[in-house]
Amino acid sequence: MARNPEREMELWEHLAELRGRIFRSLLYVAVGMVICWLFYYDLRSFLEAPLRQVLGKDLQFLYTNVTQPFMVRMQISLVAGLILALPLITLEMWGFVAPGLTPEEKKGFHVVVPLSILFFLMGVTTAYVILPNAFRWFVSFLEAGEKLEQNPLQYIVFVVKMMLAFGIVFQLPVVLMFLAWIGLVTSQMLKENWRTALVLTSVLGAVATPSQDAFSMVLMALPLAGLYFASIWLVGMVERMRSRQALQESAGMGTP
Repeated sequence: MARNPEREMELWEHLAELRGRIFRSLLYVAVGMVICWLFYYDLRSFLEAPLRQVLGKDLQFLYTNVTQPFMVRMQISLVAGLILALPLITLEMWGFVAPGLTPEEKKGFHVVVPLSILFFLMGVTTAYVILPNAFRWFVSFLEAGEKLEQNPLQYIVFVVKMMLAFGIVFQLPVVLMFLAWIGLVTSQMLKENWRTALVLTSVLGAVATPSQDAFSMVLMALPLAGLYFASIWLVGMVERMRSRQALQESAGMGTP
């Protein structure tokens, strides 16, 4: 098979562009990490707040070795820096992918990406709001005279996992809207299969919950069920958008 120098050159140019975008993304994360390192105590207070609402002044964190305070600060700064840099990383990804997309696909991305960010933030906020109730339920199992001395790293990892898990599962409406856009799902189909969907959302809530306890699973499954029913309306909106677009295209084709 004959070699095609032009195609090889194009491949190397794409790889060089990808390398540059990855390098810039890592730079964004590093800058975000430095910023979050400087605001560490504010971030720490934000993450401690759900448990402090339950225990108040009785909340005590216990370090088990001398390196843990540094590692806790490092990990909080890294995760928060990644979140802070996420919009810029998304722009880098979009800049790499966009040239290969059709106008129709770009239009779909312009709808999906903002909605995805919105629902992710809704999921994170929901987790943060319900965490005090979850902690209050856990703490209720302490016996009289017992005292909780919490490992800070385990606590922070748990809180971050819960917030990320809720942010991810809240992408359900976006996924269903995308499937409706490409014609794989209809609002009528979602209405007819709502019972099966409730079972599946319960299973998803059980799998996605980091703590794997019944209370947290219920707290995740209930919003998921609500999101499913909201998705029926959103999918119907997508169907109406596609119908109007088809009518405009047919009218344009019919115009001499």
